[in-house]
Amino acid sequence: MFIYLPTLITFVCALYLYFTRTFDFWKKRNVKGPCPIPLFGNYIDVFFRRKHIGVLYHDIYKQYPDEKVVGLYRMMSPTLLIRDLDIVKQVLQKDFESFPDRGVYYSKQKLGDNLFHADVEVMKGLRKHMTAAFTPNKFKANFDMLANRAEQFLEYMGRVSDENGEVNILPGFRKYGADSIMMAAFGIDLKPYDENNLICDVLDEGIQYPRYLLELELLFPGSLTRFDLSIFPDRISRYFKQIIEAGATLGVTDKTERNRAIDIMMELKRQGSINASRKENGEKEHWLEITDEMLAGQAFIFYFAGYGNNSLLLSYALYYLAKNPEKQDILIQEIDEVMLKYDGKFSYESLKEMKYLEMVFEETLRLRPMTNAVVRNAARDVQLEGTDIVIPKNTILAISPYSFHHDEKYFPEPEKFKPERFSTENVRERHPCAMLSFGHGPRSCLGSKFALLQFNICMVKMLLKYRVECTKNTPESITYTPTRLLLTPNERIYLRLVNRDKYK
Repeated sequence: MFIYLPTLITFVCALYLYFTRTFDFWKKRNVKGPCPIPLFGNYIDVFFRRKHIGVLYHDIYKQYPDEKVVGLYRMMSPTLLIRDLDIVKQVLQKDFESFPDRGVYYSKQKLGDNLFHADVEVMKGLRKHMTAAFTPNKFKANFDMLANRAEQFLEYMGRVSDENGEVNILPGFRKYGADSIMMAAFGIDLKPYDENNLICDVLDEGIQYPRYLLELELLFPGSLTRFDLSIFPDRISRYFKQIIEAGATLGVTDKTERNRAIDIMMELKRQGSINASRKENGEKEHWLEITDEMLAGQAFIFYFAGYGNNSLLLSYALYYLAKNPEKQDILIQEIDEVMLKYDGKFSYESLKEMKYLEMVFEETLRLRPMTNAVVRNAARDVQLEGTDIVIPKNTILAISPYSFHHDEKYFPEPEKFKPERFSTENVRERHPCAMLSFGHGPRSCLGSKFALLQFNICMVKMLLKYRVECTKNTPESITYTPTRLLLTPNERIYLRLVNRDKYK
């Protein structure tokens, strides 16, 4: 026994040194931050899924009110939390080429080559083609279809409300989000309001509850791509690859004026490769091969954003309108007045006149941003503006939208629901990066305008028919579950739908 004791002590000491070898990184650079724990750094609660990463960043943001940046350790990897909006602007916009990638990588064969996670060459090559699915003309062409899906959703919610006297709204909005994005992007009818059809639930479970391989990536960065692993189950990869295969089988590669996402993907598939060179740099041409796996990644990210974000956004919006009936009155009055102006006909043109509705959209996103963190990986050594800090290449930088949105320096009385913050005059007075719901710069969310359209159509249809009210089961406040990818409520949001007997 005594023979092995020195060996054991040596082994333990070696492990300790290995798992703490980077922990002087920020101290050397005179950057303040919380003390890390061996192996886990500052992420122990995230690793064991006791706290959502978006909540962790906000807690640390509040602990250092006088700092522009805070030094953290993502397990053993140094990570910088940014607290200054001018530095945010530098990272996301002004010096984008120094911070082009998100630093989150997993198997390219299993959805990792999507617009959100892909490296900058893939992102730029695909983005310039996919923008055709998000033009005003495309939205206008989609309007009637989306309005029809919203009608079907309301019929479903009405049945649930009549049966129970109240509605747990988030599960219903997940069905609407999935239904509307699948029809708009791929022309696929999921039939989500059939109680025997569980496809929305199956996809939600596979997407929103990532496998514990996510923790492996935190512990050993790069391991997922090295071993061809994904944070999502194989069945999710197969499902979206089947969508691409079905698109080819159905012949949607023919020229079309509809420019749905699937049409654009099939055109890319037919081309086989695209020029992904950045001409402004005068660099040598770089051709990007278009594979089914790459296209499946785009289908996945379209679906994820269209159902996950919008279902949460609509749920939170109705929650705040029920909690603030005076704001709901203003919104209903605007909807009624615009509808009267258009002789009761709901159209794309009438929707564009509902300015308070857009303010409700923005204020809901401020209070409950969907993005946990905007993350960037430094492509070279960079000095941060307004500081003497030089960030070495391959350092991760994290930005917490929730923290900036709830900082009273930028939004006085940050916990109050005040859509008027987003009047043209008030927006003009704020820092351009104070709202980070869809990011900024070349990697900002491509589908932000579609999210607004999806949200606005459903809200108008809902409030033309119903008022929303709190019940005894409506939560007083909302906390976040640590187990899901997006900032999702722990509580069930129950509301009552009260028929307005108008515009039936």
